[in-house]
Amino acid sequence: MAAASASVQRPRVCVIGAGAAGLTTLKQLQDVGITNVECFEKEDDIGGIFHYGAQKNGVYDNAVLTISNYMMAFSDMPPEGHRFHWHHSEYKAYLREYARRFDLLRHVTFNTMVHCLEGEPGRWHVVVQNAAGELQDKGIFDAVAVCSGAHQAINQPQFPGWDSFTGEVTHSSSYKNSAPFAGKDCVVVGLGESGADIVREISEVANTTVLALRSFPYLIPRLARPFHKNPFGCPSDAFTSHLRHDLLLVPMCHYQRIKHFINRLMCTLAALLFLLFPFLGTGWGSTDVEKDAFNQDASAGFVDKDTPYSPLAATLIYNWCNRSGQQEHGQKFACKNVMFVENVVNGRIRTIDCGIQRLEGNFVVFNDGSRVKCDCLVMCTGYKDVFPFLKGTVGSTDTPLCVPDGNVRRLYKHIFHPQVGSSMAWIGFVRPSTGGIPACAEMAARYFALLQAGLRMLPKDLAILTQKDFELDTRYFCLSPDVKTLVGYKDWMDSMAELVGCEVQLWRYVLRPKLFVRLCVGSLISCQYRLRGPGRNPELAAATILRVPVGATPWQSVDEVRRTWVRHLGLRRMWPADE
Repeated sequence: MAAASASVQRPRVCVIGAGAAGLTTLKQLQDVGITNVECFEKEDDIGGIFHYGAQKNGVYDNAVLTISNYMMAFSDMPPEGHRFHWHHSEYKAYLREYARRFDLLRHVTFNTMVHCLEGEPGRWHVVVQNAAGELQDKGIFDAVAVCSGAHQAINQPQFPGWDSFTGEVTHSSSYKNSAPFAGKDCVVVGLGESGADIVREISEVANTTVLALRSFPYLIPRLARPFHKNPFGCPSDAFTSHLRHDLLLVPMCHYQRIKHFINRLMCTLAALLFLLFPFLGTGWGSTDVEKDAFNQDASAGFVDKDTPYSPLAATLIYNWCNRSGQQEHGQKFACKNVMFVENVVNGRIRTIDCGIQRLEGNFVVFNDGSRVKCDCLVMCTGYKDVFPFLKGTVGSTDTPLCVPDGNVRRLYKHIFHPQVGSSMAWIGFVRPSTGGIPACAEMAARYFALLQAGLRMLPKDLAILTQKDFELDTRYFCLSPDVKTLVGYKDWMDSMAELVGCEVQLWRYVLRPKLFVRLCVGSLISCQYRLRGPGRNPELAAATILRVPVGATPWQSVDEVRRTWVRHLGLRRMWPADE
């Protein structure tokens, strides 16, 4: 690949933002020999939302990632040691080491925001604004990667009576800790993964806490009680695998008959090997588990951080998942955080699931007619994707230079505008229902870099493919209509790997049984996409995969094989998108 890329004239590339997506974009461009790159970051340090600041939008004091380190890390710098959930400061340290190891900071200009971006494909004019408010013309770039992140503008619904509400209103973006809510009557609106932390913390100090919902979330505890001796801990995302996603999370219409039939055969063989020779997935012997994936006492049986298992908590999680409607009506964003359930069970958090009708003075009135006193209304209602620096139209056309309809599903693979092409990419706007955003950003950046180096081309029928994916994703994730970035992790990653040329062909590893079993029924860590293809590092990838034991038991894997064949032979319809 180095020889092929050496003959290509190196483009000048602008990267907007030095968060996780921006950093991996710099790295992937560097890997294909593109070094004429300028990155503009509005803050004074890298990290994006993980750059902590008491007065800035971003992580709160006690934020712990919902995805374990092996799923959150980039494939070109995997973690070492046991599997656990990083505190936000630990992940920031990981990003800092990533930037240092690959010498990425030389491309970054801090305290500088992009003020204006306009032009046409291959000729993008960029104007930035420095910390002093001065505008600087940076000239013309051949390509631009928009890595500004999905947390730039808050989504704050306005309820009737908003102007007359006498309580305090705050959005989760400004939340740092529970101290301001001590002794107050609080209503928390919405329950995403941050909201789960926030409502729990507030309920520990508030006089009363009401959780206001319109529908029930689909809950996934971050800890699975280990099914076998597992020296690396057992976060619930250890149970992702080619086999399980083949069973549960890939729409039938995305299957390629021969290719996926072979993969299904491979997963069947791997599950049988795992049943006959368990050491292939777990290693020789057994080791007592001392710490879980939050470094808590594993023998205590926690289901999440500071959340012990109890029959009542388990029943609540089960009931809420059933009431979410996912199994009957479609896919939904999975809330991978159940820290709050203990306080629902013990009564510190009261839930009202009918939605808010209006605000009256210092009261919140719900659609069922109930009223609760409210000193603080905390809006955990997410963000909107905005790009205020994009100006005008695409060249001399009438096409606005923006994300169509403000919906990243209108972009090819959530990355490329069908009317703009490969010279502008939105990277970091893919949120897998299970899996890590940075791993998806890295895959998008690998494809973008190959396009800029002239080593790949976008499909010719870009608009048709984009519309087809848009319609399917909108229908498939119909229970989370406001989360436009939502995708299925394996489905999206495999489709991108095919474009990059690094798809995992399971049959290649049959003669390496330990690697084969862990690829088929073990975790879907992103290192698997470095086994072959551009940017490959097979030694590092294989070593990382072999470090991580299989989460499921052999019999669970065999049962998943049975259910997979039932689904794919048409004996049972499992999801609305199976027709």
